[in-house]
Amino acid sequence: MRPLDLYKKEGKRVTIYFEGKPLEAYEGEKVAVALLANGIRWLTTSGIGRKRGAFAFGPALVKINGIKNQDARKIKVKEGMRIERQTYLEEIQEVESREEGKKKPELYVTDVAIIGGGIAGLAVALEVQDKLDAIIVEEKDKLGGELRKRTVPIEEFDGKSPKEIKNELIKKLKNVRTLTSTTALGILKDGNFFLIIAERGGKLIEIRAKKVVIATGAIPNFMLFENNDMPGVFRIDFALEVLNVFGIKPGNKIAIVGKNPEEAAREFEWAGLDFITIKKPIIRVEGEDSVERVIDEEGNVYEVDAVVMSNGFRPEINLAQQVGAEITYVEELGGYLPLRNDKHEIIEGIYIAGNASWIKGSYLNYLEGRLVGAYILESFGIENSSEELKKEFLKAIGEKAELLKEVVI
Repeated sequence: MRPLDLYKKEGKRVTIYFEGKPLEAYEGEKVAVALLANGIRWLTTSGIGRKRGAFAFGPALVKINGIKNQDARKIKVKEGMRIERQTYLEEIQEVESREEGKKKPELYVTDVAIIGGGIAGLAVALEVQDKLDAIIVEEKDKLGGELRKRTVPIEEFDGKSPKEIKNELIKKLKNVRTLTSTTALGILKDGNFFLIIAERGGKLIEIRAKKVVIATGAIPNFMLFENNDMPGVFRIDFALEVLNVFGIKPGNKIAIVGKNPEEAAREFEWAGLDFITIKKPIIRVEGEDSVERVIDEEGNVYEVDAVVMSNGFRPEINLAQQVGAEITYVEELGGYLPLRNDKHEIIEGIYIAGNASWIKGSYLNYLEGRLVGAYILESFGIENSSEELKKEFLKAIGEKAELLKEVVI
C-alpha cells in the first residue's frame, strides 16, 4: 500500500513518474490524488515562489508529458505518464490543430434541462421522466454530487448510506440523458426555448430546453489565514472526495478548522482517521514543503500534516445571477440566495433546487428536487403531486419555513 492509502486497492495498477521517480497509481485516479497517496503534496509554485498543493484553491497546474498548465486535479493517470512541477501559469505552448475546419457544436433538444447531477437534480429527473424528456448536465465525471463524498448513514433515508441512496436513485433513471464531465457556461433565451451553452472535453455543446433547473449545489466558505494555500491544506469538499471516492487519507494527523468542524469530523471518525478539531480561530499554518503545524490566535501550536477547512457552505449562484435572478442575503440559510416565486422559479421557466436554493441536508434537497419536478409537470398541464410534496417539504423544514418567506417574491 502507498503511504496514505486507506485500504488496499483492487483496481488496475499503473506506473507514473513524478520528477523522474516511478510511483504506483491506479486507473481512474486523478493525478493529484495519486500523488497525494504517495505522500506528494507540493505540485506547483506560484509566480512569487510560494509552494502550492492541489486541494485548497484554484487549479493544480503541472507539466504532463512535456505539456505545461495541465490541471492535476482533473486529469486521470495513464501508464507511463510523466509529471513535473511548474511555476503557476507559465507561458502556454502553441499546439498545432489537426482539425479540418471548425466543427459545429453538438446539439440536444429537450423539455427539461437539469444543471447539476446531485441528489436534487436526480430527484427532479425522477419526478418528470415518465412524462417529459430530460437531460442532466453534470460537471463531474459521475452523477451523485455530495452523496459520492460522504459515507455516514442518513437517518431520513432509513439509515441507508449515501452510496446506497445514490445507486438506488441512479438505477431508477430511465430515458434521461446524462452529460457528465460537462460544464454549463451560460443560459440564454432563444424564442420559446432556453439555450444552454456547455463545454465537454474542449468541445462546445448546445442544449435547447423549454424549462431549466439550476441544481448546482454549494461551495465551501472561504477561510482567511496565513499560508492558506500551502500544500496539505484542504477544502472540505476536496478532502471528502479524496477520502470517500478514492479511499485516500488527507494526512496521518489532521486538523479540522473553521466554524463547522462537525461536517468533516463525522466522516473522519467513521473512517477511523486520526484528527483533532480546533475551535479557536487559526492565524497561520507552517511547514517546509507542506503543512507541519497549525497556530491558533492564542499561540497554541498543533503538530499535524494536513489541515481541513470546514467553515460551512454557501449556495453556488453564478448561473442564477447570470440569468438575471434577484439576489438577497439570509445568513441562516447560507448567505446570498436567489429570490424565487412560490413555484421555485427565479425567472419564468428557470427553477432553483437543492443547495443552490439554500443550504440544507440531503433529504430536504431530495424533497425540494421532487417538488420542483412536480411544479414543472404542472406548468405543462400534466397531473402531478405538487400539493402533497409541498406539505411534506414544509413539514420537514419546520421553523425554517418562516425564513424561506424572505426569499419568495
